[in-house]
Amino acid sequence: MHRDHSDNFEEYESLFSEVTESGSTEELPPAKDKHNSMLIIVVALIFLSFCIDTLLVPFFPDVALKHGLLLAEVGVVFSAFDFARFVTAPIAGSMFSRCHPKKLCAIGATAAGAACISFGITSSINSTTIFFISCLAIRCVAGMGSAMLNVSGTSLLMKASGYESSTIVAFVETANMVGYALGPALGAFLYQMVGYTYMFCISGACLLILLPVFCCIVPKVEEESKSSSRDFLSLLKIPGLFIMFLSWVTIKLSETSRTTELTTFYHISFGTSPTTIGILYAIWSLLCTVGLVGGAKFANKKFTPYLLLTSWIVFIPICLSVLPSPPVSYIFGGRRYFLLTSIAMSILAIFASSFYIFPFSIAHQLVRINGYPENSLHTYGLLTGLMNSGLCLGSTVGPILSGVIVDNFGFEWTQTVVASIITLMAILFGSYLLHLKCTNQLSALFREENTTADTIYESSKQQKTEQIAEACSERMKLCLQEPIICTKVQLQPGAELTTMK
Repeated sequence: MHRDHSDNFEEYESLFSEVTESGSTEELPPAKDKHNSMLIIVVALIFLSFCIDTLLVPFFPDVALKHGLLLAEVGVVFSAFDFARFVTAPIAGSMFSRCHPKKLCAIGATAAGAACISFGITSSINSTTIFFISCLAIRCVAGMGSAMLNVSGTSLLMKASGYESSTIVAFVETANMVGYALGPALGAFLYQMVGYTYMFCISGACLLILLPVFCCIVPKVEEESKSSSRDFLSLLKIPGLFIMFLSWVTIKLSETSRTTELTTFYHISFGTSPTTIGILYAIWSLLCTVGLVGGAKFANKKFTPYLLLTSWIVFIPICLSVLPSPPVSYIFGGRRYFLLTSIAMSILAIFASSFYIFPFSIAHQLVRINGYPENSLHTYGLLTGLMNSGLCLGSTVGPILSGVIVDNFGFEWTQTVVASIITLMAILFGSYLLHLKCTNQLSALFREENTTADTIYESSKQQKTEQIAEACSERMKLCLQEPIICTKVQLQPGAELTTMK
């Protein structure tokens, strides 16, 4: 069956419209200046949420004791925040297919700010039971809000900003650590200036004020696929991702176990003043920040898994030297050295960055190998939920483990137990790498790539251009295969004109 000239014209017109429209309506990536604005506002929200968490550290125990609470109940109130984050983080990461992360981020910031304001009002409660239940509930709401804000904000930055995922993790974890470090000092200052209630009201209001700015700056990034059958439990079923989860639990357990006992150890062993201890913590926080920034440079490399394994191995003897443990104490004849403990803590602070960034980089490669889309909000949400859940579980278990060991065996045995756990972690991860090598899967894990938003956009644009060019080529071939038909048109009696169609 032959087509006439109008059919060919309509086909060329349709082809031209398709090519031009595909180029004009294509969604462009955010501008460079918006990358930085988005990063600043999201990191500021995360920083404030963690700063609010530690505001009450200097004075809440005294306030709680005056309301009739026991020390064990005070500890439960403190632990409620991290426990709520542990439960909420994986749920928040799995909700991206139902609730947009920008909306979830705004809900989390609102919950954290409102909980902070509400916590200041609890001072007017006279009943001990109601005071305890109210503080516990508010801390749980604050932890849930912080988890939603952290997971959704981090995922948005990975998807829409122009930075690599490892760099985003470095920025976010730096905000977390600085927030934890500055929170007590800021809380003590505000407590002296405006009092208990107004201190929490001002802090919560600062978080809520940033919400309109966040809504204006951060774009609503849409996914091509709105639904996914993958959830948090499906990640844990993958052996490598489960090992990365244990890695985050282990490093946070190690950190919090030292934090709860180190101040007492310095005071009892060396008579160190609180001011000196505060300066040491500030130095360690700075070193950890430097380590995070430096660690981001080595993430997404072919040798990243080897770096993580090496970090675990180096971590073991340094961890034994902190308090020190019985083997190190035997070498030094039972004597304790201020300089040894301080230098060991400084090295641990620098190495700690490896256990935040490197596992995330490896986990991102593992989800790619197991069929998850790489540049997907849902994938980023699951990964950040996995990381935050592991860190929160370590924060919950670490102080409890440290307290039990110190009460029954003394300072020296705490880091011995922690070093033993790290040794098991190194053996587990090393065995997993050996298994991948024996099954010829190690090369796939070591693929080095750049995952910035600009690079992904350019790759997608090039792929789409190639598809359009291929479609044009195929249609042109079909058009050229059309048969040439000669017809005779009667113009005048006795005259003929031959035309091609």
